[in-house]
Amino acid sequence: MLGQRLIFGTSLAGFVVGLVFLDGYLSTLAAPDWRLPFADVNLGPFLINGAACALVIALFTWLAAGELLAAVRSRGHEPFERVARLFAVGLVVGPFVAINIQSQTGWFDRSWEALWIALATAACFVGQGLRRQTRGALGNIAATLFIVVYTGLFAGFLVKLRLEIGGPAGVALLALTVLAVKMSDTGAYFVGRVCGRRKLIEWLSPKKTWEGFIGGLVVAVVATTGAGLALERWELVPPSAGLLRGALVYAGFGLLMGLVSVVGDLCASLLKRDADLKDSGRGLPGMGGVLDIFDSPLFAAPFAWFFWSRAIGMSAIG
Repeated sequence: MLGQRLIFGTSLAGFVVGLVFLDGYLSTLAAPDWRLPFADVNLGPFLINGAACALVIALFTWLAAGELLAAVRSRGHEPFERVARLFAVGLVVGPFVAINIQSQTGWFDRSWEALWIALATAACFVGQGLRRQTRGALGNIAATLFIVVYTGLFAGFLVKLRLEIGGPAGVALLALTVLAVKMSDTGAYFVGRVCGRRKLIEWLSPKKTWEGFIGGLVVAVVATTGAGLALERWELVPPSAGLLRGALVYAGFGLLMGLVSVVGDLCASLLKRDADLKDSGRGLPGMGGVLDIFDSPLFAAPFAWFFWSRAIGMSAIG
C-alpha cells in the first residue's frame, strides 16, 4: 500500500509539475491570428496561454464535484448533479476566458463570478421546481451550491494565479504552490509515521499527530525556500531585493501553504466523516479519490493567489 502510494503519488506530482511548465512553454509561442468575424478578438492566444493548466484543473474539478455529489447523496440529499458540475467547472474556465480577453482588449468585469453563482442558485430553484416537491429543498439547494463554491470557486484561484501573474512567473509560482502543499503533506505523513505520538485532532483525523504537523511545516518551509531561490536564480520569477529578503519571502510562503494545506485536509476529513467515508473515492491507486489529493491544493489556492498577486504585488496580466 505504501509503495503503491509512493509510486503513484510521485508520478502524479511529476505529471502535474511537467504539465505546468509545458503550459508555460506553450505560452511563449506565437499565437495564430484566428479572429471572430463579429468581434476584434483573436482566439489564437486562448489555445496556448494557460489552456493546458485550465483544462486539467477543470477536469480535476469535475471529478471532485462528482465525488462530493456521491457523498451528499449518501446523507439522503438529492443535489442537482448537472448544476453542480457545470457551474463548478464554469468557475474554473471563467478566469481563463476573462483574463485572456483582458490581456487582448483591456476589458474586464469582476462581477461575472457573482453573476455565475447567482445563476447557479437560480438553476437550483428551477431544478427543485421541476421535481414538483418541497421536501428536502433546502438541503438539496444548499448542498449543490456548496459543491459549486468549494470545488469551482476555490480551484478557479489556481487558474488566476497562473494567468493574472502570467508569463514564466505565473507558471513557476503555480508549480511552487503545488510543491509547497505536497511537501507539507509528504513531510507530515512520514514524520508522523516515524515519531508521531500526540494526536492533533483525534475525533476528526485519528492518524494526524502534532509531530507530523510540525514536521510537515518544516519540510514545506525548507523545500519552498530552496525551490523559490532556485527559481530566482534561473530567472523564472523576478528577483527579490537581496538573498535574505528572498529567503524570508519563500519561507513565509512555505509556512502559509503548510498551515492552510493541513486545514484543507481537515476540512475534507470533516466532510468524509459525515458521509462515513475513509476516502472520497477509489479511482487513484493507493491514494483514494481525486478529492483526497486535491483537497489541500484546493484550499490553499486562494491564499497562494492573494500572497503573490496582492501581498507581494507580483500581478502582471499577460
